[in-house]
Amino acid sequence: MKPAGGSRPNPFTWLRLLALPALWALALAGQDAWLGVSLAAAVLSDVLDGWLARRDPRYAAGDLDALADKTLAFSVAGWLALRRPALWREHAALLIFAAVLYAGVLLHSWLKFGRLSTLHLHSGKLGGGLQAAFALHALFSGGYSPLLFYLALGSFCLAAAEELLILLTHASLDPEQVRSLWPWLRAARGRRRSP
Repeated sequence: MKPAGGSRPNPFTWLRLLALPALWALALAGQDAWLGVSLAAAVLSDVLDGWLARRDPRYAAGDLDALADKTLAFSVAGWLALRRPALWREHAALLIFAAVLYAGVLLHSWLKFGRLSTLHLHSGKLGGGLQAAFALHALFSGGYSPLLFYLALGSFCLAAAEELLILLTHASLDPEQVRSLWPWLRAARGRRRSP
């Protein structure tokens, strides 16, 4: 649903996108602490763009927000590969599995709907919080926590699997209405019980 009066660019989404080259420069320069502070600001901008979009729907730009979210997520993966290469040496199979699963989500969304998914699932929000905690801890500590790694990667895989199942089971989607797979599963279960 388009808001009355047209839409406006969300400044927090644009800030997140435009900051990425500077964050990459920090990663390439080995400035982990500054990269961590800047990543924390980028995560805050994601929270604030959602707050602004809910407060004033003219600032709701789902496609741009999805692009900013996915670009930041891929960048964080790149920064961690660059700054914490032990992650890839020690967990290559798990990371490849997660990457293939997420690539399946992106590919299916693109093939079925002609665009990247703009869903903001509850599982994705929880996973995003755990992933941010892991990345920030890794950048500030100089190493990484295996417990935070498994929590972050596990939540990422669960959220990606839920998003893929939603994309597979829905002919059309209203990203503002779909927040979880569970209501659809309950309805499907109820339909099976009905004579």
